[in-house]
Amino acid sequence: MTAQIAAITLPILVIVLIGFFYARSVKPDLAGANRMVVDIALPLLIFTSLSTRTFDAQTALWFASGTVLLIVLSGLVAWPLSRLAGLTPRAFLPCVMFANVGPIGIPLTVLAYGPQGLAPALILLVLSNLLHFSLGTGLMSGRVDWRMVYANPLVWSTLLGLAFSLVQLELPGWLATPLTMIGSVLVPMMLLSLGARLAVAQIGDARVGVAGAVLAMLARLVACGLVLAVVPLQGVERGALILFACLPPAVFNFLLADRFHVEPGKVASMVIVGHVTGLAFLPLGIWLAFP
Repeated sequence: MTAQIAAITLPILVIVLIGFFYARSVKPDLAGANRMVVDIALPLLIFTSLSTRTFDAQTALWFASGTVLLIVLSGLVAWPLSRLAGLTPRAFLPCVMFANVGPIGIPLTVLAYGPQGLAPALILLVLSNLLHFSLGTGLMSGRVDWRMVYANPLVWSTLLGLAFSLVQLELPGWLATPLTMIGSVLVPMMLLSLGARLAVAQIGDARVGVAGAVLAMLARLVACGLVLAVVPLQGVERGALILFACLPPAVFNFLLADRFHVEPGKVASMVIVGHVTGLAFLPLGIWLAFP
């Protein structure tokens, strides 16, 4: 088990460190590259991955239901812990409910389960983003902007990919190959970008960051245990949900906190420290995911 945990976590750590030290020495401007990855590579990866897979409708439905239930239930579990974390519920709950599924979750699940892990990881990403843009934004701002849902390219790439899968449509090779190549840059670029982001991050309140990050993951693990007790998930889907529970808070939480003036300094500390303390939780998640 130790060798398996190392084989899954060390490649992630190596790529993040390369991005970290590169950014410390070169200080590149990654804004344009990051936007291209999110706007182009991510939707294409979702489409090409979902469109070429055959889904068991019942398993997919249970997994989607378990994902939504985990996100909502983790917020309920975390509500009474807000004071312990040193944040208001408006700032703390989104950090618990919405984890870093993209840069960490997708590589982690794929390394753990191989190509079979990509589809559940992408479903987690899409559902988490949809709820983040609606429920998460509503928690911090006090209102839900539904335009952030139906105008989201991730929604349309998911629906299109599922439609191609259901009717068994295939793109011609001359088109499928470049789309797949573009989507394949997502995972390493996300990890390199995460390392670069950590290289320039500043921790303002380490105590709140540590307390919030640890309590967030504990609340998510408790919620995950409750979900798995009632939702019949097995194999890759069960493992993907457990790994999701051990991820650090999503960086987008800070962007929302800064936009709506909801304790942005404390949320930033929680997000940054969460990515460091998350390294201690990933081996635990892998151990739980492979009973």
